Amino acid sequence: HFLKRFPPGADRFAGVATLENAADGGPVLSEALAFLDCEVKQRLECNDHWLIYSQVRNGNVANQQALTATHHRKVGNHY
Repeated sequence: HFLKRFPPGADRFAGVATLENAADGGPVLSEALAFLDCEVKQRLECNDHWLIYSQVRNGNVANQQALTATHHRKVGNHY
């Protein structure tokens, strides 16, 4: 869902099941195993993407027994 292009100002969470983050009211995916609430400290524009430096303010784990999935790349120039 989040890989598609959205028009400017579009609600990127429309049609996605979310909960409200009690700390700041931001959306949290209802099926997420955990979430981090971050404050953006700095942004760096890099060719075709942005690198964002954030400080974690809050977070929670919904299910500590669940297994997480990760995506690992062996090199940085292709998937």
